Amino acid sequence: MRKEVGPISNLIPESVIEEVKARNELVSVVEQYVHLDRKSGSNYFGLCPFHGEKTPSFSVSPPKQIYYCFGCHKGGDVIHFIMDIEKCSYPQAIRLLAERAGVAIPEPDDEAWRQRHEKQKALQNICLEAARQFYRNLMAAAGQPARQYIQRRALASSVCRKFGLGYALEEWNGLLRHLNQLGFTDEELLLQSGLFRRGKSGGLYDLFRHRLMFPIFDAMGRIIAFGGRVLDDSQPKYINSPETPLYTKGRHLYALNVAKSSKKDQMVIVEGYMDAIALHQAGVDNAVASLGTALTENQAQLLRKYTEQVVIAYDADAAGQAATLRSLETLSQRGLKVTVLQVPDAKDPDEFIRLHGPERFHALIDKSLPLLDYKLAVARRNSISQGAVDPLAYQDEACQILAREENAIVRELYATRLAEEIHASTESVLQEIERRLGASSGESARPAARTHLDRPGTDQELPESTSRESLSREELYVLTLLAAEPSLAEEARITAEDFSPGPVRTLAESALPRARDGTLDLSVLIELCADLTVRDYPLHDLVARVSMRLDELFGQNLRQGAAEQLWRLRKQRLRQQLETLQRQYQEQTDEAGRSRLKQDILALTRRLTELKQKPDWQS
Repeated sequence: MRKEVGPISNLIPESVIEEVKARNELVSVVEQYVHLDRKSGSNYFGLCPFHGEKTPSFSVSPPKQIYYCFGCHKGGDVIHFIMDIEKCSYPQAIRLLAERAGVAIPEPDDEAWRQRHEKQKALQNICLEAARQFYRNLMAAAGQPARQYIQRRALASSVCRKFGLGYALEEWNGLLRHLNQLGFTDEELLLQSGLFRRGKSGGLYDLFRHRLMFPIFDAMGRIIAFGGRVLDDSQPKYINSPETPLYTKGRHLYALNVAKSSKKDQMVIVEGYMDAIALHQAGVDNAVASLGTALTENQAQLLRKYTEQVVIAYDADAAGQAATLRSLETLSQRGLKVTVLQVPDAKDPDEFIRLHGPERFHALIDKSLPLLDYKLAVARRNSISQGAVDPLAYQDEACQILAREENAIVRELYATRLAEEIHASTESVLQEIERRLGASSGESARPAARTHLDRPGTDQELPESTSRESLSREELYVLTLLAAEPSLAEEARITAEDFSPGPVRTLAESALPRARDGTLDLSVLIELCADLTVRDYPLHDLVARVSMRLDELFGQNLRQGAAEQLWRLRKQRLRQQLETLQRQYQEQTDEAGRSRLKQDILALTRRLTELKQKPDWQS
């Protein structure tokens, strides 16, 4: 499918646009033009580059990947930012961002791109058919050893189906024969799928044999790679797909395709497949696995598209702790609020849940340590010598940690706690921290970080409604709330007919299918507004403006807000239809026509009466 973004010669495939947006994190792009050094809640603020001002009113939301200026009212996603700042067209902005991120944009009749695209589709089909065959193997008689292993790990069959678990036969070419029978015979293509290796004789053989198989999905639910676990204690315990044209290690998170639909306001990160699946079975439906040890910059950027808060729940061994510390830095640098779950009496979350049950694990999540607390706890453990804490070693490492904390108030609070632990005065600990600050910056002290930022005011309220090109406040609210909570499309049975004919219905017609297939978010909604205007005003600016204020307008309960706004919208639409029918009834002279209109008026009146009841999906 291709999206028209300009003249016919400038058609750019949607998949390319998605990749361009995914690889251009908004804050990093904006910071090339705007100094963002003030933060309020989860948003960054700076002086607007589009109009002169002395007080920052230009806001960037990392989780939503949108920007908005409360002064001049410009807003949108990363593509609209480049359009505004570089004064260029939509396709030009995409090309600029593509060049920045190293993404190839296909030219008209680009044969090389067409071949790459066809290869990717073929590889996706190979991975899909492989996953289906692995699942059939698991269910067949030959899959008995894998089913017994699943039973030992106490995994429910429903969870196994949900994550597509399968079994690779104990054969050298079982999968190869199956794919050949389906018509996949191109050896080079099969090799690039990551499922096979070339033997000494030159032929291909299966990479995964006699292993429990875990399909790896991208965020959109497409199978791109596999992991395979042995069914005993032999080594290597896991074999993972190599990097392929579909799969780049460090760019994906296992189970994100499922976890992104969670209603929880955080993500729990574990190390491995089994941990993630066990957590989902235990009701922790916001768990993802990092497919390695420490998180990468790309994974942190991916997380920030879906949440502002992250709980790290890596293994309790030394390697897990080291990975946790590296991940803490990566995540915090991306503006995410990070806490650390410490698993006692067990090596990993999966083992803890099997030993103690889901309820106790949920209690551990609630007691996750803030970033600084965890760093200081690790420093304390590292300072234990001959069974006791060495106070000199501990204070040295702890003061170094606190010296890297930018917020002066937080430094002082933790300095007081540290002083009590090592039986020193708060003043002496603060002096030592300040000495390290001076040594690192070349100054005697660093000024206290700003800890408060007044939220810019919004002088203008959204219009109650417009006239010819109709767009009511309720319609705007419902669309943005739908982008924030896409599952509402099905639950509330939202249709395009709920919206006014014209630009807003056009937008709804584009947004609703995406909401139902899970690809809609606020950034995508803004992109869908690219060429739409209401009374000559860019619709994407209005959508961006409301998107930035969702938390302020509706608090944490977006679903309740959506119920209220949809109720108002539907009542408003029915009243408009009722007025039209009543007018037609008065003008109608034909008796049969008046009778039909009267029945329609009665039906609409009943529907308005029913709307007084709270909708079933609002609970």
